[in-house]
Amino acid sequence: MPRSRLGPLAIETKLGNPSSSSSVWRAIHVQLKRAIAVKIFAAPFGGTPEARAIFSREWDALKKMQHPAIARCFGGGFEETDAYLAYELVEGETLADQLVRKNRLSWESALDIAEPLADALEFLHSNNVIHGAIEPDKIMIAGLSPVLLDVRMDRRGTPYRTNSPITAAQVALMAPEQQSGEPITASTDIYALGACLYLAITGDPPISGSSIEEIRSNIKFQTPVAPATIVLDCPVWLDKVVMQMLEKDPALRPPHASAVKLALAEVRKRSMSRTGVAEHVSSGFSALQMTDQKQRDEARTLLGRELVDLDEDEAPDATLWHDKAWVLIGTLVLLMGLLAWVAWPSSEISLRQDAEALIAQDTRSALAQAKLQPLRQMLAKFPDGEHADWARDQIDQIDVTLFIHQLSVKIKNNLPITNQGELLHKQAQEYAGIGDTSKALDMYRSIITVLGDDDDYKVAVNAANVQIATLEQSSVKNTEALRIVQRELDEAEQLMSAGRVVEARNILYSLVKLYGDNTDLAPLIEEAQDRLAAKNAGRLTVPKTNESVPEGKQKP
Repeated sequence: MPRSRLGPLAIETKLGNPSSSSSVWRAIHVQLKRAIAVKIFAAPFGGTPEARAIFSREWDALKKMQHPAIARCFGGGFEETDAYLAYELVEGETLADQLVRKNRLSWESALDIAEPLADALEFLHSNNVIHGAIEPDKIMIAGLSPVLLDVRMDRRGTPYRTNSPITAAQVALMAPEQQSGEPITASTDIYALGACLYLAITGDPPISGSSIEEIRSNIKFQTPVAPATIVLDCPVWLDKVVMQMLEKDPALRPPHASAVKLALAEVRKRSMSRTGVAEHVSSGFSALQMTDQKQRDEARTLLGRELVDLDEDEAPDATLWHDKAWVLIGTLVLLMGLLAWVAWPSSEISLRQDAEALIAQDTRSALAQAKLQPLRQMLAKFPDGEHADWARDQIDQIDVTLFIHQLSVKIKNNLPITNQGELLHKQAQEYAGIGDTSKALDMYRSIITVLGDDDDYKVAVNAANVQIATLEQSSVKNTEALRIVQRELDEAEQLMSAGRVVEARNILYSLVKLYGDNTDLAPLIEEAQDRLAAKNAGRLTVPKTNESVPEGKQKP
């Protein structure tokens, strides 16, 4: 593990697989109070002055690279013999993690990932930047959008790079020229993106082999099996784009990322028909004809029928009744009427009533629905309305409820804590859990002090206020309970002294039963238990004169 502090950064936990050789860590920028990802490089003696100067120019250039599908670089620095780059911390699941969990993705999901990444490559290449290390571990799925991680200006020609051992899985996705040590180009990135898409669609890498050496050998002559022959619902157009991106000769690949982006847009447009590859190949009036006889024969085998080449003028009208123009027009009119009825504007009062009905159910799903629909709609339609402040308060309360629940789930299941607000809340809950209310209150108050001015932590701050109120109310109750328990113990002691053992014992049993789980009252409850134990062990004696006297006539 690296030092706990690196310049202005407080290093926390390793990102990715904890057992991996990854050099990327989660850190907190102390002054900005922002969670970031920091990549740490070790160089002998910290590198030469020339290397340091080149590295500093690199992070200056990376800071200017801003694109929605690229993790932003905030800069870098040096600390003794270490150097580092600070990147935007992107929360989500890597493509590699998704493939481990699902084995493969639907072709629609793969297309959703491909288009933004192709746009990101177009942006990088237009700025003369080659990524050179595109792989599933460096594609983060943030919500529904992919983000490309670990962009560098010159990955090979710098001493500031990681020396993690290469794996067979990585080699199976590398372009032929990259494996042979030739200079990498924009075409190398296009091949790598195609390899990732192939892996996502089929669940297998384009080149197979049981070892690194075997994979390196196979790359020279092995041609990947077309994705559409493995996944039969994969559109032929997507199949063709991926296979062209995987051409061994860079000159045969798409000429640039812009061409890939246009091809993928065409795939989305053409694939709206939801027709599989076999149907595309066999269709005589398909928008994309296949001239390869082998592929046509394969399609015939898949469909179990002969292929028929129809001339466009001779094609019969095979339109199904539900695709006839009069049916479609009538359905459209009906849908428009239904949409008009559904979209009829609700009043502010009716929206509040809908929200109150959902909130009254007091379930997390109902609360989330209340926030997303009637409450958000109320603020959108009536931002200055009579009930707008009420809606904002309800949204804040719902956010706090969901935040506290999600954090408890993370703590219970030992899931990663994603930001500073969650981390401080977890520490406060740990103090509260061991009965140290004072420290828990101090921690919650520190959340308000440290994060109160940061809008990103508004929910965490509101949750801290709620927890403070809860603990203070509990503290008041416990203070009153302390007085009650102490008074009962004193009374039990007086009864014992007077020989009224049964009454004293009943009081002690009641105290243990009522307050046995209250950690704040633990010392007094232990005292009650000790007295009971002493009585049961016979260390307390009862005067004989009192044994036959009815309890109601005993003197106090």
